[in-house]
Amino acid sequence: MISWIHILQWRAQRHPDLLALADDHGQSLTYGELADEVERLAGGWAGLGVRPGDLVPIIARNRVDWITHMFALARVGAVPAAVNWRLAAPELRTLLDVMRPRAAVVDEAELELLTEAAPDLERVVLRAPGPDGTIAGRASDDFHGPAPAWPADHLRSSSPCVLLHTSGTTSAVPKLITITHGRLVSSAAYLKLVIPEAGEGARHLRAMPMFHMAGLANITFPLFTGGTCRIQSSFRAADFVDALAGERINFTNLVPSAITMAVEEVRGRTTPVDLSALTEICYGASPIDPEALRAAIETLDCRFRQHYGCTETGGFPVTTLEPADHHPDSPHLNTAGRAALSWDVRLVDDVGDDVPDGEPGEIIVRGSDPIDGYWNNPEATADAMTPDGYWRIGDVAIRSADGYFTIVDRKKDMIVSGGENVYPAEVESVLARYPGLREVSVIGVPHERWGEAVHAVLVLEPGLSQDEDAVRAWCRERLAGFKCPASVEFLDTLPRNATGKILKRTLRDKHWAGNERGVA
Repeated sequence: MISWIHILQWRAQRHPDLLALADDHGQSLTYGELADEVERLAGGWAGLGVRPGDLVPIIARNRVDWITHMFALARVGAVPAAVNWRLAAPELRTLLDVMRPRAAVVDEAELELLTEAAPDLERVVLRAPGPDGTIAGRASDDFHGPAPAWPADHLRSSSPCVLLHTSGTTSAVPKLITITHGRLVSSAAYLKLVIPEAGEGARHLRAMPMFHMAGLANITFPLFTGGTCRIQSSFRAADFVDALAGERINFTNLVPSAITMAVEEVRGRTTPVDLSALTEICYGASPIDPEALRAAIETLDCRFRQHYGCTETGGFPVTTLEPADHHPDSPHLNTAGRAALSWDVRLVDDVGDDVPDGEPGEIIVRGSDPIDGYWNNPEATADAMTPDGYWRIGDVAIRSADGYFTIVDRKKDMIVSGGENVYPAEVESVLARYPGLREVSVIGVPHERWGEAVHAVLVLEPGLSQDEDAVRAWCRERLAGFKCPASVEFLDTLPRNATGKILKRTLRDKHWAGNERGVA
């Protein structure tokens, strides 16, 4: 029966005066204030007519009241949905068409985006800080009322706590991923089990976007353990390093590209940075180059832990590369580690048979709790599930004899750029409307900072200008910036196999030659 509302109330009773959350807008809440704020906002949502089962997207950058509104919506039985604020208006419109929301939470920076995508949707606006450093506006000043009766039947471990979404465009409908209270609690409990030092009063720093599972799970983790979580609206290397040192941070999580930027920031300063309080950095979302990891281990002088999983597993890692495997000379630095607690991880061939160690196979997983699947989309859930209840992650890996998994391919050709997932089909569907285009294929190519970058390969009608800037401008008007091609290549024809399928591996080979992840 446990839910996140039960946990917040228990924390408020146990340590009401302990600082729970603080952000770079100047807002901060103790655990007692956090519980009170959730109740007050829940009354506001109830007064607005939001009822159990209603979907309410949150389109805002990281901040304290992102979290309070998420919990307040769950308190009344509504379903908050974490939305990527980097989407272009047509993408957001498509996503909202899938959601059919009752209202929305939006910050001022994204208000124009929401207005363009859904001008008539009722919204609660999170305003920028006022001159006195407080958060002004409807969400904090006028948005209140009596909270629903307690106890609430809808607050169960099996109840949806938040929805996340896959990417999507006007021609590729996004899917909503259900994250229950129970799964989000379990992920926090697992992290506490493997990181016992992260207890009451521990200091955490978070800058990963909360519309990502990793960003969200690493906010709820310190709330579960009674830690203090400092939230940055976005990752800026200088500000992040300042906070690590100034706030004496113990724990943080980053994507590999951000680790590299933090290392460069520390090494580039003339005054030494005191990071002696930093205990551990957890990373994931994409592989990290072993040389970059060695530089991070040397410069930041803390433990490192890698988690591998997917949004559908609800913040609970499928595999973990433990700190003991992060020695600079470890043979496991290029792996995703071994299976985490409660997961049965198999590698299978195209007919579903297990492959032997040392051979590549598709990763399928089954946990002690069933994966909840996609919101109101049983067809997509069934497509991703094997007949015996395993979830298809979509990656291909090789398992060593001692149980370490190395990710060697993406079955679905997904590109991971700076921790953001980009599906080539989305970009291709936009480019397909580019004037004079005959053929298109989108691939990921190596990028020193972002891990991978989006690369478009185009075949134009004869005689048309091969203008890379024009192609990229076309995409910027129709796609989120991180999905737009960083580079464009023009060919006379695309390589195909005997059945006419475009050979993306052939397109990738020349870019990945000499890179040990060239099979990715």
